[in-house]
Amino acid sequence: MNIALPQNLEDYVAELVQTANYQGSDEVVSEALREHQARRQGMEVVMTPELERLLDEGLENLDQAKTTDEFRRRP
Repeated sequence: MNIALPQNLEDYVAELVQTANYQGSDEVVSEALREHQARRQGMEVVMTPELERLLDEGLENLDQAKTTDEFRRRP
């Protein structure tokens, strides 16, 4: 696989290889992609039955909905 990077990123990868004990640019890119993948997996939303019930309840009562600020000001 060949990857074209903007010059600033290419320079950054080269700097990391020189200063951060990477064996080559492929190691830098591989690590970056693993970290990216881990962050994305952590962002997945799981729709539980309880969450689905609460969302449905909220949709049924939209006329009584409050903004976050209004909700926080409740006594």
